[in-house]
Amino acid sequence: MKEFLSRRAKLQEWARSKLWYIQARELQREGLKNAWVRRSIQHRILGTKPVPTETTGNCEVRVLTWRRDWVNCIWALKTFYAHSQKVFALYIHDGGLLAWQAKELQKHFPNSHFIPSDEADKQSLAALKARGHCRSIAYRSTNVSTKKLFDFYLLSNADRIISIDSDIVFFRPPIDLISPAGDTRTNLYNRDCMDLYAISCNEIQQEFGLSVPPRVNSGLNSVWRDSIRFDSIEEWLKYPPLFSNRWVTEQTLHAMCSTVFGLSFLPPSYMVGTLPGLEPDVVCKHYPSEPRLWLYREGMPVAWRSLLNNQLDVA
Repeated sequence: MKEFLSRRAKLQEWARSKLWYIQARELQREGLKNAWVRRSIQHRILGTKPVPTETTGNCEVRVLTWRRDWVNCIWALKTFYAHSQKVFALYIHDGGLLAWQAKELQKHFPNSHFIPSDEADKQSLAALKARGHCRSIAYRSTNVSTKKLFDFYLLSNADRIISIDSDIVFFRPPIDLISPAGDTRTNLYNRDCMDLYAISCNEIQQEFGLSVPPRVNSGLNSVWRDSIRFDSIEEWLKYPPLFSNRWVTEQTLHAMCSTVFGLSFLPPSYMVGTLPGLEPDVVCKHYPSEPRLWLYREGMPVAWRSLLNNQLDVA
């Protein structure tokens, strides 16, 4: 019996290392009906023409995407560029893409800069090492989403960076995001549907003396590069409870940096939510967390109609 269980464990370990097995389990969790709904709408965007962008500029768009989200990323970017009518330079960071997916992304955005994972590791780690930021180096290895905190700003020379998650679609011009009114030296974020920080706002206040506003969501933002203070991040990371939830520490540190610098929320028309429903004046909606059923049943169909009305070029 022990020998049988040992062989079974080894077989399972071998299977988990194979992409076909991982994809089969993902399909099993998603369900065939939901997968059919997703593919029926999701792949329409692949028939649209490439989007030209600038190669440099004082404002950049940066995205981090991976194997399961690369098509969604095209939706996020093409709806953004179509409605904004801007041609900001685009940087696509590899968060776990297959080689052919990276090539497809570059076909749709031929002027974009693709940042391979190994290249980003080399450059970002060298920059952090030169600063003596050992805790930041260790933290960056905990979760791929930390690249949105370190790589987006360490590897940029732009003044301002617009960060867009792959699970966002735009329906109208994001004027507040691209042309902030009033104090243009303020960082802008979506307002989340709940507090998702590694530690509470009260604990942040007690430990660091920062009055961080609740519900900062880092999935969509416009951030001034010099507001991300890596010396401060290194100091804050001395506090172990920040690692209590490694999936949201990046968002927590974003909120802390921007509280020091200056932080404002985008209007309610920049929505975040996992449930259906679109306000009449909705500019965009962020559908966080798997399986993102309403991204495919609500967001993409509405976005597709708005793209056609916006005369998006279809190949």
